[in-house]
Amino acid sequence: MKKRSGPSSPAAAEVFALKNYAKVIAALLLWSTWGIAVKKLHIDSFYILFFTTLFSLPAVALVAGLKSFPNSPPWSEIRPQLPLIALLAGFLLANNFFYFAAFNRTSIAISVFTHYTAPLFVAVMAPMLLGEAFEIKIIPPLLLALAGLLAILFPGFNLNLLPHDFSGALCGLASGFFYALTLITAKHLTGRTSLATIIFGQNIFIVLFLLPFFLYNHKIAFPPSSWILLAGLGVTLCGLAPFSYLSGLRRIKAQHVAIIGYLEPLSAVALGLLVSRRSPSLSIWFGGAAILVSGALVTILRKN
Repeated sequence: MKKRSGPSSPAAAEVFALKNYAKVIAALLLWSTWGIAVKKLHIDSFYILFFTTLFSLPAVALVAGLKSFPNSPPWSEIRPQLPLIALLAGFLLANNFFYFAAFNRTSIAISVFTHYTAPLFVAVMAPMLLGEAFEIKIIPPLLLALAGLLAILFPGFNLNLLPHDFSGALCGLASGFFYALTLITAKHLTGRTSLATIIFGQNIFIVLFLLPFFLYNHKIAFPPSSWILLAGLGVTLCGLAPFSYLSGLRRIKAQHVAIIGYLEPLSAVALGLLVSRRSPSLSIWFGGAAILVSGALVTILRKN
């Protein structure tokens, strides 16, 4: 696969780097709308995952054809990456499975907080699996982001866990672990093959993995509005957002992307407040500020 040449001047390099961070942030903001969409659909999570991924395939194929068909890698380069792409799809499915299981067992607050322990797993595993140097300087913004998320999701810091909360927390931790593996695997693949190959292949494998379960229990009766929303979610959240995310990820350290990922729950909370028209509490304002500051620190530290 032909590699792109980098920017020629420091100023151009700075703009180029900021664009990559902006691409990741744009994808995270899109994905933060999942919660509202799922509540509006009132459909089982399995069908949402299956149909949104299925509907994303034509859009991904179209973007891939327009964007990279003339320079697409030959089959001889793609074939060796198929096992890793299948593994990526498996990690993504496991992430979603445990995330939804956490929601079914405990509160949204505990589910989301335990899921976003992913940066801790990334910080530990990325140096071993990606060869990235562990950066001591990212620990302060990482802790700041964790404190901010804790302030948003646990007002009053009430941490008394019941048995079902404990099992839900374990599921959340498992989803965070698999999210970290998804991020690391995607980062590894971006240096080996094209974005179109990764996204299209990943989505194909997800559909194939879920197809037997769909064929076993395929009784569906959705209203037209639900089909339209599923198609829209597939195109944007499963098709366009991954292009934006992986395009930025290929030139940003996985440890940095993991911390910036805290913008997603912040955005989700903000959207929830907007829809419910509830006034944000002091705890939410503090947590949001802490997460934004941590993301800014990561962006500043990357220069050094």
